[in-house]
Amino acid sequence: MTRSLRVVQWTTGRTGSAAVQALTGHPVLELVGCYAHSPSKVGQDVGTLSGMDPIGLTATDDVEELLGLRPDCVSYMPFRPDFDHLERILSSGVNVVTTMYMLAGHGYGDTARARIREAALRGGSSLYASGIYPGHVPMMAMATTAMCRRIDCLSVLESLDVAGYRNEPMFRAMGFDLPTDDPEAPALVERSCGSFRDQIGVMAQALQVDLDGVRFSVEFAAANQTVDFGFMTLHQGNIAGFRGVVAGIVKGHSVIECRFVWKLGDDMTPNWPVTNGYVVDVEGDPSVSVHIGPPEGDFDGAVTTAMPCINAIPTVCAAPPGIVNQMDLPFVRGSYLIRPGPTATASPSLRPLTH
Repeated sequence: MTRSLRVVQWTTGRTGSAAVQALTGHPVLELVGCYAHSPSKVGQDVGTLSGMDPIGLTATDDVEELLGLRPDCVSYMPFRPDFDHLERILSSGVNVVTTMYMLAGHGYGDTARARIREAALRGGSSLYASGIYPGHVPMMAMATTAMCRRIDCLSVLESLDVAGYRNEPMFRAMGFDLPTDDPEAPALVERSCGSFRDQIGVMAQALQVDLDGVRFSVEFAAANQTVDFGFMTLHQGNIAGFRGVVAGIVKGHSVIECRFVWKLGDDMTPNWPVTNGYVVDVEGDPSVSVHIGPPEGDFDGAVTTAMPCINAIPTVCAAPPGIVNQMDLPFVRGSYLIRPGPTATASPSLRPLTH
């Protein structure tokens, strides 16, 4: 890197705040501006909005003012996309990384995707979508397949109690707290998994396999009692958890799978176990299993969602114009981030094994 890359953060929700914290003081990325979705946040210090000490940068809702800062990239992390904003950003020549995975595929429809792609081509800019899952964990699964001489099925599982995420609008849009026999519930979950369909396609492209189709299935768990989580109430007998799969099919067989177990709390029937992380399983020769999780406790989902995008910014800024995915970029990694911390030692040492 011959210079720092100038970055504008777009919104400061949980994931956006994690991005601000990562960008502040980054060795090669410079946070130069921030878009505020809420009028109440306009004029406030971006550090304060992100749970930090003030950093001397105020949030604005003036799109032209932000583009006037001549950023190299926008870190785009709102709850829902504004396609007018995206078209203006990309057509002005500013690259975009986003945690909204469906923006890079067909999740919002072919018309929206064509509009984004044409804006990027006009501006000579790139749009890249990632996150933890879909996004980075499936790319780790791709690396796992390099050990195999035959693959019968590749599956990636996200298995979490999501109660710590505190996002009532998202949970209700997914179908949480609906009656378990509500006929709309399966469709809501499938819509929430639209980005998994795109991820299946990206993995199929990487593995050079032509799919006959993609199938979806889900089952529900019911809350054993009414629970107030502080940010929403889950009522007895209503949906408290899902278990499902989006699968790529070849000749009637499931060959690439995005699986999920999402639970709101731990008092439900059936009460599926969770790994509080991710499991990659390759059935083949040889079969391989990899668990990706924190040493103890749970991942901070905001951090693990934001960082695959933040760490991709240098390669996205160097990518060809248009919509790019993981197959179009070098493998995203934590470049520039090694900094000796309080647990570092001055010389090599034998550490106790934790597993």
